[in-house]
Amino acid sequence: MATMKDVAHRAGVSAATVSRVINNTAYVEPGTRERVEKAMREFNYHRNSAALALAKRCGNMLGLLTGNLADPFFSLLARGVEKVARQKEAKLMVCSGGHQAELEKSALDFLINQGCEAIVAHVSRMSDTDVLRYAAHTPGLVIINRYFPAIANRCVWLDNVTASQIATHYLLQNGHRRIACVTANLPIDDRKLRLEGYYAAMANAGITVPDDWIISVPFNEEGGEQAAEKLLASGINVTAAVTFNDVMAAGMMRSLHQRKINLPEQLSIVGFDDIVTAQYLYPPLTTMHNPVEQMAQRAANLALQLNAKQELPPQMNMFSAELVIRDSVFSIR
Repeated sequence: MATMKDVAHRAGVSAATVSRVINNTAYVEPGTRERVEKAMREFNYHRNSAALALAKRCGNMLGLLTGNLADPFFSLLARGVEKVARQKEAKLMVCSGGHQAELEKSALDFLINQGCEAIVAHVSRMSDTDVLRYAAHTPGLVIINRYFPAIANRCVWLDNVTASQIATHYLLQNGHRRIACVTANLPIDDRKLRLEGYYAAMANAGITVPDDWIISVPFNEEGGEQAAEKLLASGINVTAAVTFNDVMAAGMMRSLHQRKINLPEQLSIVGFDDIVTAQYLYPPLTTMHNPVEQMAQRAANLALQLNAKQELPPQMNMFSAELVIRDSVFSIR
């Protein structure tokens, strides 16, 4: 008797692709679908009805596709989704996409093939076209931290432009004019939108931003250390910096402390996210509080409601960040 692997080998695709064709759980290119269906006919292969029935009895399942779980941001995201899963007595399955388009698609395929029909997905690198294809075939798929006008009612996102403007404006209010922007080195929406907010705030203050004030590095602690080294190499010709997230700020602060740079007197820093450790840095970090856990709860509830085909009340799924003032900004007015 032929197996799914036999069909996959004959069609020149993965077993996961065969599963998607059989169960119609995700978009498959027409040419690929045709090859799979032809191979199935040649082998007289049919899906296992007993296994399908068992899958349908698997109960209330909620899938989560997240980024790097070692990042405190994604830990908060996972905690928010888990809280809803417990409240709704749903089984939770978690995968990581690692900020790589192919891994994100593979993880979504895995969740779908495991029977998850309600899914919260943080997809930073998948193309718009691919995300919309998955959404078309998975009515319970909700996108978090990214906005698509075509499926706005299934997106939960942050107003990144305004948040970045607030962070930059706070430094301007404290007399800073030479402000660097330490940002991610990946072409993701968050980067583009936060840069937009930074440039807008600087332009409103009548400041033209030189190219060397924009520092693109990995958005982790090591990236923060690299940013500090770049600032030191340039002689620190700025008095302040806004960072893409708090872990980058932490990396910068550690590296600058090691080089005997006094913070915040010689360099003021504003972070982003307000992770737990931000208040325990030295000096305690002024940052933008990102309500990611609340966003995750909203997304999880929405995914379950959509999957259950419940009538949804009108609601705004765009969240706002708030400035949390601590001690990492020095006033030079």
